[in-house]
Amino acid sequence: MAWATTSDVITYAGQNATAAQVEQAQALVEVFADTTEDASDAGNIRPKNLRLLKLAVAYQAAWITQHPDAFTNIDVSQVQQDGVVATMQHNNALVLAPMAKRCIDRLSWRRTRALRIGRMAGAGSGIPRRMNLTSVDADDNDPRWRPLGGGGC
Repeated sequence: MAWATTSDVITYAGQNATAAQVEQAQALVEVFADTTEDASDAGNIRPKNLRLLKLAVAYQAAWITQHPDAFTNIDVSQVQQDGVVATMQHNNALVLAPMAKRCIDRLSWRRTRALRIGRMAGAGSGIPRRMNLTSVDADDNDPRWRPLGGGGC
């Protein structure tokens, strides 16, 4: 099920958008949020994150109505014309709506979380004896990692 509808765009952004523009917005939000509609349909995304995704799609759809060149413009980091200089706030400022970016940045899996490693029996340093200290990939998948706050996504 799509994260937002044309009526959501009117409600949250005060703009009329076509169903095609909402679908385009959804595709862009999926790219930047690093998740898909299939993941939400499977029940893998919590309600708070679904609300943020709905808002992101609604804001992006409204932004697309005012920026029809969003899919055809070129990558630039600074624009200068007639003595006026514009510097982009982030790498994707010409493609991603500012409010959509804020919603995406607030998704639980996009934020940093502190992790702690508990002490193992007999180990004085708090670092498990068999932890691979030279491989980041191996450590990320180690089942001994636990969230500090106890909360999940």
